[in-house]
Amino acid sequence: MEVFKSIRLLTTAALVSLTLSACNSVVFPEIDENEEDVALSDGGRVAAKEIKEGSSLKADTKNVAYEGGEEVKEPEEPQLPKEAVIPEEDKVVPAKTKPVVVADRNNMEEETVAEETPEEKAEAMIDDMLGTADEPSVNYRAETILFANGSAVVDRQYNQSLRNLVKTAKAHDATLKVYGYASSRTRNTDIASHKLANFEVSLKRAENVASLLRKFGMPKDKIVVEALSDSVPMYQEVMPEGERLNRRAEVYIVY
Repeated sequence: MEVFKSIRLLTTAALVSLTLSACNSVVFPEIDENEEDVALSDGGRVAAKEIKEGSSLKADTKNVAYEGGEEVKEPEEPQLPKEAVIPEEDKVVPAKTKPVVVADRNNMEEETVAEETPEEKAEAMIDDMLGTADEPSVNYRAETILFANGSAVVDRQYNQSLRNLVKTAKAHDATLKVYGYASSRTRNTDIASHKLANFEVSLKRAENVASLLRKFGMPKDKIVVEALSDSVPMYQEVMPEGERLNRRAEVYIVY
């Protein structure tokens, strides 16, 4: 029995060794997943197919229907419409236009005249009354005399300046023009009484100044007196100071 077991083991070992040697002699080709691009060469080796010159890759359209899609066609190039020909009688002639000139904002600002102050308006009115535009002469305000509220008395502090003014006027053979003014504020009166009171006080102020000028040696025919009431305020009367400065008489020298 032991002899048979030994023979069986030897026989089995010999068969195994023969099988292993047979497997080693067999050549297994390498298989690529893309079977269309490989081929077996002589001897069982794998060789890639040569791509023919001029061939290019194209989309796979064989399995489109299977995948549930439709075959995609390339869009056709849009055909541009032909240029329409307009008959001569239907053509529109453009109207003639003129260039628009835009004003220069900077120049406009420079040319804009600022609003005149009350002082400038008063001086302009005096110049018109004196007629300085028609006759070339020296004409300027030489003195301003202020008065108390409702008063026409000339304060003594102006005596010396009036004496000097008379000397200057006589040296140039000039004329002295005296204008009397009043503030626009009066007591509670009607409009007629208001205008009359202001006119009378402005006239008295101008006459009292002219009287002093004659006293200091100015010839009577060289003095002109005029009352302007509250028609030409020099200052705004929103405050008492403005009223005080408008209660005045002005002396102009003209030659």
